[in-house]
Amino acid sequence: MKKTLLLFAICCSIAFTSCKKSGVNLFVGDYSFKSSGEIAITVEAEYEGENLPIPASLNVSLINDIGQLNISSIDKKTGEVIVVINYLSGDVVTTTGICDGNEIELDEYRRTILPISISTMFSSYYYIKVSGTGHIYDDNTIVFDMRYNGKGTIGSVTYKIKDKDVTMVAYRN
Repeated sequence: MKKTLLLFAICCSIAFTSCKKSGVNLFVGDYSFKSSGEIAITVEAEYEGENLPIPASLNVSLINDIGQLNISSIDKKTGEVIVVINYLSGDVVTTTGICDGNEIELDEYRRTILPISISTMFSSYYYIKVSGTGHIYDDNTIVFDMRYNGKGTIGSVTYKIKDKDVTMVAYRN
């Protein structure tokens, strides 16, 4: 009887530990997401001879984005995934990434953003490069720290865009 109970306990523990998702399997699925944050806009270069009343640097809140995110496996051995981000605004971007444990690292992709317009000078679109690192919690929520980098030109002034605090939270559907 003791041997049978011991065998049953061993089988149960193997079954419970082998069913735990990890790596790619933990992340694959469909998610709804929302992103928000703040970027820094700094003057990088000015056209010589022009006297423009512009600030040297400025922190700007981003317009909140919402949409759908899909993560599909490319290679389970290496942890490589493809990520499709479908913004409600109409933009669709794809990137690849690597899953390792409970972390996902998104490769850089190009995105067009429009920071909240604080004046007519800053109501232009900026073409930036985006990447990020995410951690999954409770097998259902991924919190990404996003990195925004790029440049924008308004008139004769070039601005450098750098993230300050941009977060994207994705909830499994």
